[in-house]
Amino acid sequence: MPDSGWKCVAIDDLPQIWDGWGKLVRAGLDITAFGVQIIDFPADYTSRSHDEADSGQEELYLALRGSGEIVIGDDEARLTLDPDHVIKVGPGIERKVATGPEGVRLLCVGSVPGRGYTPPAWTQQPSD
Repeated sequence: MPDSGWKCVAIDDLPQIWDGWGKLVRAGLDITAFGVQIIDFPADYTSRSHDEADSGQEELYLALRGSGEIVIGDDEARLTLDPDHVIKVGPGIERKVATGPEGVRLLCVGSVPGRGYTPPAWTQQPSD
């Protein structure tokens, strides 16, 4: 089917990874300009820490529902994560997600400044 220039998919109908926690927005909507995923984190959960030093990618975070914090470094800063705040974290900054009592549905958007987007293998749509 030819690309019409638009596509609409319900979030829960997107391809999923990580036992349904991850929704592959980029792959599900055939986006090529930037990375974008949705992750459903459970209540009172803290993710492992990571940075994007190897990829050089900046990331934008927005809670679609629920709340929590993006924790920078070794508790250097705790940034409010809810539908009323947007957060940008640069590539070499350690960060983790800490959720509140209702969990959080998190939209993550990323790309490398000044370069075309190259999707990492884990963001590819799983094969059937």
